[in-house]
Amino acid sequence: MTAILFTLAFGLGAAIISFIALLGVRFASQFTRANEPLFAAFAAGLVIAMAILHLVPEAVQMSERAPVWVLAGFGLGFAIQRGIESWPGKAAAGHPGMAIALAPVLAIGMHSAVDGLVYAVTFSVDFFTGLSASLGLMVHEFPEAIICFVLLQRAGLSDTRAFLFAFAAAGLTTLVAAAIAAPVAATVPDAVLGNLFALVAGIMLHVGATHLLAHAGEAGWRRASPVLVAGALTGLLITTFQGSGGHVHAPLATPTIAFTEPSP
Repeated sequence: MTAILFTLAFGLGAAIISFIALLGVRFASQFTRANEPLFAAFAAGLVIAMAILHLVPEAVQMSERAPVWVLAGFGLGFAIQRGIESWPGKAAAGHPGMAIALAPVLAIGMHSAVDGLVYAVTFSVDFFTGLSASLGLMVHEFPEAIICFVLLQRAGLSDTRAFLFAFAAAGLTTLVAAAIAAPVAATVPDAVLGNLFALVAGIMLHVGATHLLAHAGEAGWRRASPVLVAGALTGLLITTFQGSGGHVHAPLATPTIAFTEPSP
């Protein structure tokens, strides 16, 4: 029961961090609208760095089939993009940025849900394992919430709707996933969690390399490039901080050879 309470507490903490970030950016919405391409450049650097430096290595450590799931995630990202671009209706036609916005927001929502699962799994091991993993994961809730808000603005949503949907994607998904997973966290195999990490990593790589970089180019690459690098460095710092705790996985079994003395 204690592990469940800690999981819920840190899931709620992640949601609160997202909410605080969105409060700040909500009241600076004119600034964010005026600098959308630069925010996209920062988001591209952050998303690509987090996928390459954190999600993919973590997935490979946990599952032998992780590379296949990374490719599947990349393909799923492409399918999401094409599906949204061909979505019938006035909303998609009236806002060309809809596909650029919604695909990465969906990916961030999936990532946040996996984070909630990680909270549950690590706290089921012990408190200090859960604490070290959760603190690192909570750090990136702040930029994720801001990224979602800016992208939803880009899609043509009002500031209020952008706030609500960004909170749902970046904060609420973590809490809901943690609450669902907490009672059964100890039974989740590392391989399953690793495949989920890999799938999300593939989606995020597609999002960063296509949607966000294309949007960033609207600012001109002379302005966008330093911001892109800043986003990547932020991802590196977050990953370094997160790596100081890390997750605990059961080591792979290695064959042992027993040597016995020959009988006389």
